Amino acid sequence: MSIGKRLIDLARAELNSLLDKAARSDDDDEGYRSRWRRPSSDGDFAGMSDEELAAEIERRRRARDEVEEAIRGGRRPRSTPPPRTPPRTAAGDEAIRKAYAALEVPAGSDFETVRKSYRRLMRKYHPDLHRGTAEKQRAATDLTQRLTQAYKTLEKHMRR
Repeated sequence: MSIGKRLIDLARAELNSLLDKAARSDDDDEGYRSRWRRPSSDGDFAGMSDEELAAEIERRRRARDEVEEAIRGGRRPRSTPPPRTPPRTAAGDEAIRKAYAALEVPAGSDFETVRKSYRRLMRKYHPDLHRGTAEKQRAATDLTQRLTQAYKTLEKHMRR
């Protein structure tokens, strides 16, 4: 959690505390405590009727909304549009299926399995391990490039 987020949470908690104290002092002025039993800060709501409980929930919701509005500086957050996902096509599904096959894992495997398989195959076929002849090294280079492409394709697909 970032420091900014922690500070905002701390400020929100402090403002909630101040608003609760202010509400209690307003309620004391109106004789609130003499009419009804006020719940403790522990959440003891057993002595409250349904109407009192509903009123308390509404009061806290309004107080929270006021605090959040004060923190935002009176601005309501803009709703963010949902992330765009490109439509799935048969060609895309075919590429995904081929990528799973290239990495020698069953289709639909989780990312951790894909990553482990990719690393295992890269250790096995890395071009530095096949320096004997130029032909072997070219073949190993080509194979590792295809493995890397398959891994990147699956990584992009799974991160969506």
